Amino acid sequence: MELDFEKALTYIAKDPQWVNKFLAGSGIILAALGVMIFPFASLLTGSSKSFCALMIMSCAVSVVLWLAVSGYVCETAHRRIKNTEDYTLPDWTDFGGLIALGFKYSIGYFLYFIPVLVVGLIFAGLCFFIGNPFAGFHHHMSGFSFGILVFAGAFLLFLYLLAVIFLPLVMSAFFEDKKILSFVSFDKAAKLIKGNVSNYVMLIILFIAMSILVSIITSILCVTVVGYIFFPLVYMYAYLVISELCAQFVVSSKAEKTTDTPSC
Repeated sequence: MELDFEKALTYIAKDPQWVNKFLAGSGIILAALGVMIFPFASLLTGSSKSFCALMIMSCAVSVVLWLAVSGYVCETAHRRIKNTEDYTLPDWTDFGGLIALGFKYSIGYFLYFIPVLVVGLIFAGLCFFIGNPFAGFHHHMSGFSFGILVFAGAFLLFLYLLAVIFLPLVMSAFFEDKKILSFVSFDKAAKLIKGNVSNYVMLIILFIAMSILVSIITSILCVTVVGYIFFPLVYMYAYLVISELCAQFVVSSKAEKTTDTPSC
């Protein structure tokens, strides 16, 4: 079983209610972006006392809305994995459940990138310490200190690229069972990719292609103020396409395991 990009682009249209559900998701993304304008509006009116309070409230509301969108994407992929013949998109009625699922996804995402964050903090610390003229370190060991920075920076870059390459894999693992630890379960990730490497390579390529396409479209939309209104439509659609591609990858992995199992 190979990934079907055309199917990923068109599957949402098979749901009779897809327009309403798609526009609802796009509206939530628009609200998540638009709510951040309110704090700055208070500055324009000359009131700065409430700016901090409004900023905190706006950030909190925006985060909750983004969690709901993330949960919706996760639930969409999960349903497609469990029943590939069911093209019905989730409803937005269980908003609290979607927020909870989006929160689980965010926690898993954070856990997955902890090694990168730790190495990044170490690299930042080295840059500050070695580059600090009051430390006196760089005056005596400039060549050695420069080598340390280069090595640390190269290692950070390598670790980040490695994390990005395997991100779709752990995302797919989470989409399957909706468990936080799936983001850091190397055993589960290995089972998904075993015998399914070609599909995973294709998944990465399609991820990159989608990212480039979205960047091009949003760059064009930036030309006019009205274009910003269509941002949520582009991102919501891209999220749903990616969720389907991940679902197809998991299903193809299961199909591969079934094919490899010898019959009695």
